[in-house]
Amino acid sequence: MHPNPSKRTRPPGILLLVALWACALPSAGARADQPSAKLCQAATATPETQACLHKALDAADAKLNAAYKKALSVIDQDDRPPDAKAAWKAQFTAAQRAWIAFRDADCGDLTFSEWNNGSGTTGALYACQYDKTVQRTDDILSRYPLH
Repeated sequence: MHPNPSKRTRPPGILLLVALWACALPSAGARADQPSAKLCQAATATPETQACLHKALDAADAKLNAAYKKALSVIDQDDRPPDAKAAWKAQFTAAQRAWIAFRDADCGDLTFSEWNNGSGTTGALYACQYDKTVQRTDDILSRYPLH
């Protein structure tokens, strides 16, 4: 009697290898609607992906810094009294520092734990920081448009 071919099982090692390969991709844990999901798709190795994501993060940080300066300029141009503008700038600066602390905590050690310090961890960290940075930049630009 031959075993039923429809009831064959795959060796557990193959399933594990497929699962590990999928998890090693930096965007594997990312949602498709996150900005990093479309980055670095041409990269063929983990170091290449990490370098690509790091470069994208540097560019996103530069855009965030420009948006931050633009927001401060919008506050400066407002017709409120100087003390009100000073308080507003201090509040905005405090909020930005708190946001940076959140991003670094959410995308730092937490990411390393989530990825079990695996080979894709650094790429996942960069992707997480990139996504949050792009979202924060968009938030600032929508809240502080130039008049």
